[in-house]
Amino acid sequence: MAAARPVRRVVDEFGNDVPTAPYAYSGWHATVDKERVRAITRKSSGFTPAEKFMVLWFIGASPPGMDPVHRTGKDIADEVGMTPDALGRIMKKLARHRLIIETGKLGRIKLYRISPYIAFHGSGLEQREAVKDWNPPEIPGWVAPGPRGWEGQ
Repeated sequence: MAAARPVRRVVDEFGNDVPTAPYAYSGWHATVDKERVRAITRKSSGFTPAEKFMVLWFIGASPPGMDPVHRTGKDIADEVGMTPDALGRIMKKLARHRLIIETGKLGRIKLYRISPYIAFHGSGLEQREAVKDWNPPEIPGWVAPGPRGWEGQ
């Protein structure tokens, strides 16, 4: 008979049990700036449906921290059902708007990931450090809200 899985017990400052539950995600998950994603997907954003789709693809494909997606343009194009040329044009526009950022190279192949301003897999402290190295994305028609939390400090 297999040993029972150890149960992680969380208690508050008074020793009372705090209810916990595992996430219902199927794997990795990221923190997403919902306001920016909604602004990107608006009809008036100036982005085509294919460009919006690729932003969502990069949110799902970007690994933890600031590591790039280790896939060639041809591999990505095959996965999403685009031609490499169409994907290349989309990638250039998304990079110009800083929605995706180049974070590495394999020979002549540029490697990208989603901007840490849009989505990040890591702690809040790691995300705060990551955004220090990059300019915020340029989303046509979107105005950033006033400072909140650490942004205002």
